[in-house]
Amino acid sequence: MRGLILAARTRSSDRPERKPFNHDKEEIMRHLIIALPIIIAGTPVMARDTLDVDDVKDWELPRVEVCLDAALDLIPGHPRKLELKVEGDDPTYEFDIEHNGTVYNVECEEGMISEIEREVAADDATFKELAKVSEADARKMALAVHPGKVVAMEYEIGSEGATYEYDIQTTIGYEVKVDVSAASGEIEEANIEVYEIGAEAE
Repeated sequence: MRGLILAARTRSSDRPERKPFNHDKEEIMRHLIIALPIIIAGTPVMARDTLDVDDVKDWELPRVEVCLDAALDLIPGHPRKLELKVEGDDPTYEFDIEHNGTVYNVECEEGMISEIEREVAADDATFKELAKVSEADARKMALAVHPGKVVAMEYEIGSEGATYEYDIQTTIGYEVKVDVSAASGEIEEANIEVYEIGAEAE
């Protein structure tokens, strides 16, 4: 598991403390679905194949409850979003969990936490210190490799440094999540998004 770079932000005064997590499926869905419909990205992988939610039922995936419980053990907070994406050949759950006013992206593969990153503002002091590449240049790099429209982006800090993360609706139909190193401008990873449940500013 990768390490964490943690930073506290002011907590909203009207947000209640998290209660002990209930493993009941209805309770999990109450936390995850914030009055929004499931956003499904049908994602063609190759001309001869498609990847969509119909395929997911045939995958050998860990239960969402197992991954969510593991994520909340490390970041006890309020789950705001769930994504299922494909990293190489590995299906991966990613949870957005809000803790003390900060949002953490927690990834889970095969029932184990594989990565945690912290979302920050564009003017975050640590991010600005680590970044050697501008957001504009990073965006150009991401779109050069994965042409399309950026529908969302985040500034993130993790164990490997600062990252620009772009959600791109590609010109060939699927949505891809692209991480660009803010230090080098290199693409660190690009993952196809299968589905998303919850809210994200776009």
